[in-house]
Amino acid sequence: MSRRVLLALAGAVLFAALGWGGAPAGGRAGRPLRSLVADSRLLALERDNGCLDEPTPAAPPPQAWPDWAAAHIAGGDVPPVRLVSDPYPTLHSVAVDPVNDRVFVTDPNRHAIWSYARGAASKGSEAVAPLTGIRGPATGMMFIAAVALDPEKREVYTVDNDIGDRMMVFPYDADGNAKPIRALNVPHQAWGVSINAARKEVAISVEGPRQIVVYAQTASGNDAPLRMIRGPHTGLGDPHGVVFDARTNEIVVANHGNQNGRETLPGSTAGGRRGGDRGALVGGRFDEPSITVYAGEATGDVPPIRRIQGARTGLNWPMALSVDADHDEIAVANSGDSSIRIFPRTAVGDAAPVRVIKGARTGIHGPMGVTIDVKNDEIWVANYGDHTALVFARAAAGDVAPKRIVRNAPAGAPTVGFGNPGAVAYDSKRDELLVPN
Repeated sequence: MSRRVLLALAGAVLFAALGWGGAPAGGRAGRPLRSLVADSRLLALERDNGCLDEPTPAAPPPQAWPDWAAAHIAGGDVPPVRLVSDPYPTLHSVAVDPVNDRVFVTDPNRHAIWSYARGAASKGSEAVAPLTGIRGPATGMMFIAAVALDPEKREVYTVDNDIGDRMMVFPYDADGNAKPIRALNVPHQAWGVSINAARKEVAISVEGPRQIVVYAQTASGNDAPLRMIRGPHTGLGDPHGVVFDARTNEIVVANHGNQNGRETLPGSTAGGRRGGDRGALVGGRFDEPSITVYAGEATGDVPPIRRIQGARTGLNWPMALSVDADHDEIAVANSGDSSIRIFPRTAVGDAAPVRVIKGARTGIHGPMGVTIDVKNDEIWVANYGDHTALVFARAAAGDVAPKRIVRNAPAGAPTVGFGNPGAVAYDSKRDELLVPN
């Protein structure tokens, strides 16, 4: 018997054994095969996560997938041999409400928002139990970034960065697998979020398209922005931290300086969630990091009214920032050299900071978040490279120890340093895994 005939017979036997053929002799239909995950359940999960932009039609009947386990064929839910992961929260951004004595931190590692009492502190190496933890598929949160608070309405805001493309709003007391009270579709790569209570507006920074998008504070769903700051004259370059200060009516932005290869179209027309109206490929460059300031009503391709930029600033991957209008200062989480840099609020050009908090005693390690609590005369720092939030005196400078430490893991627990990894490679020569973030 030829090899081709043997292969055909073997295929027919396997075909019949798996139930893919027609009804057997006698007219009795073969037993339906169980799906590993029903289509209707997948759609329900997507709907709960807010992944569906349009109303979802009724789910089709489940397909008859092969029963892999019964057929003894590799596949299905196969456990990994080992994991490289961080079982503890990774702190990203921090916001303090001194009126209600609450502190909220975002956690992109576990897709969560944790809250603590403002005076919480670890007495030693132990972790502090949070008051609340918003986490689960119903929250719709993915790789969340910045956090902002509305103390009057007792609401907490966060945005998804790189994946999710939403701003989500929760009540202060939300806990567990809670749905947001509203969600807004925002441009892809949103990072910073800030509320201007006086104007009842919210400003969002968007990295790749290099823009600041302003919405009504109550916006939800597919509501369009009120205006946008974008274009070649704005000086925006991979913007991250943003503060829409109600006292000064100014928008303050921290820029990494990356000008990617896409031309930034001028104007205040809303772009698609994936930046569908971006300009042509023009070649990229790296500008020096900067802090740029705009009028609260700014729209379109407008230059900043002030810019802090240059070698003396020491800016290096500036992340979140905080404005202290009472003392006319701006604090910046400088992730590149693990420092907090404080500048005069009205500084212009290549200005040196008036104070720098940096050194081994500070415990600052890859900070992402910073916020000034004027009422209690404190500065809060969220470490991305360590499982801690640190509290310093507002006027602290140099290599000083924090007043308090809030740990979310036992002291010394390592962090993997992942920041939404999108690929992995194996170096066989060095027996190492390479993970770009």
